[in-house]
Amino acid sequence: AALVTVKQTKKVAIEMFTTCKAALVVLLAFVSLSVRASKAQSKPNILFVAADDLGWNDVGFHGSKIKTPLLDQLAREGVILNQSYVQPLCSPTRSTLMSGRFPFHTGLQHFVIRPDQPYGLPLNITTIADHLKSVGYATHMVGKWHLGFCNLSYTPLHRGFDSHYGYYVGEEDYFTHMRDDGIDFRRNTEVVRNMSGVYSTYAFSAEAEQIVTQHNSSQPLYLYLPFQAVHAPLEAPQRFIDMYSHVHDKKRRVYSAMVTAMDEAIKNVTNGLKQRGMWNNTFMVFTTDNGGPTGVGANNYPLRGGKSTVWEGGTRGTAFVHGTMLQKTGYTNNGMIHSVDWYPTLMALAGVDRSNLGHIDGVNVWDTVSAGAPSPRQDFVYNIDKNASVAAIRYQKWKLIVGNPGSPGPWVPPANVSVDLENGKASNGTYLFDLDSDPTEHFNLAESNPETLTMMKSRLAEIMKSYVHDLSTLHPPTNKSDPKNFDGAWSPGWC
Repeated sequence: AALVTVKQTKKVAIEMFTTCKAALVVLLAFVSLSVRASKAQSKPNILFVAADDLGWNDVGFHGSKIKTPLLDQLAREGVILNQSYVQPLCSPTRSTLMSGRFPFHTGLQHFVIRPDQPYGLPLNITTIADHLKSVGYATHMVGKWHLGFCNLSYTPLHRGFDSHYGYYVGEEDYFTHMRDDGIDFRRNTEVVRNMSGVYSTYAFSAEAEQIVTQHNSSQPLYLYLPFQAVHAPLEAPQRFIDMYSHVHDKKRRVYSAMVTAMDEAIKNVTNGLKQRGMWNNTFMVFTTDNGGPTGVGANNYPLRGGKSTVWEGGTRGTAFVHGTMLQKTGYTNNGMIHSVDWYPTLMALAGVDRSNLGHIDGVNVWDTVSAGAPSPRQDFVYNIDKNASVAAIRYQKWKLIVGNPGSPGPWVPPANVSVDLENGKASNGTYLFDLDSDPTEHFNLAESNPETLTMMKSRLAEIMKSYVHDLSTLHPPTNKSDPKNFDGAWSPGWC
């Protein structure tokens, strides 16, 4: 009997040990999952909003009379970026955001990618969305791509995004979503044909709100929201146009309406984040992709020039950041930042190891935008485009332009402001500016400061050694992309 008791006791002990061991395994697994979930939740959501063709003098926080109440509020709650530079045109700037590299290093320095040109952002580039996905982010894009679509491999779902609702090219109608004879509107890879009559700014904000509503908030979110607004054609719902009935210039009137409509759309998205309890853990970047085109309603005054130029009006972008993780807020930061810098900065914020980013041109400016520390950036390249006969660089306070800066060359003032336009006429040549004392580029110091000019030309010559031939000239237009070949839609499958 004693032997049976011992055996029974031993059996019970073994069973208890096995049960406790299993419970411990379950507990450890739960703790591990909780830790991973906690780490995921600690990563901030990232809302990156890009306006298209927004001018320096087209937002209230820069003194414009255009109504942008939401943007003004966010800018003043956050940090206004006074020297946040972009490329002179659309595709080049978008390439910097995706790659962290200057366009003259990726072959995207000349003009934009046309809908009939068979190339795109080089496929050997790991995009910002690729990296963010690798560390657990849900990655969604709503709006304009414009980085190539001739093959599916160039399009957003193959460049790191979980979803894309928007368009591949540019310049389509805001209501019909047609570019020339083809529709350019997609949900992921499927053509959207039932949105005719819906203003794209509304469509994109509604989609962004839906993404936020359906998002699993335990996972960090990267929402890239490049609006069609405020690129031409000039179109807006009448209720916004009516707000500017006092503006005599029709282009300026409709353009202003488009800006205010975009402001309202962004408010809808931020409200959605607040309703989900996600806003307090969201870092927001707002930027334009280039300066405003002064011929179609935009204004960059007092900066010189505009879109497609290397003048400050074409490259010094309207921008701000916002978020509770910022240590210093409510001021204007004058640190030098370039659009290539968002790539490593957001990677650092998301916990991506810098060594995994490979060779990039961007630098991490988080301490600058978050705490007001001096910018680690001391220089950058505005653009180098042999095909357009222009090169422009910045080093500390000095700016050098060699060749054709682009048109418009003079300052384009708003209504009721007069300037000496004769003084602003420009042509091919050499320009040297001290941007600390002359941010509006009135005084060319090339002749009066030969030592600095020599130094800057020497820097340019060194930079030119890494120049990559532009892909635009290597891939001329073709009729293979004609929407007639793809059931009336601009579509991949022709390269």
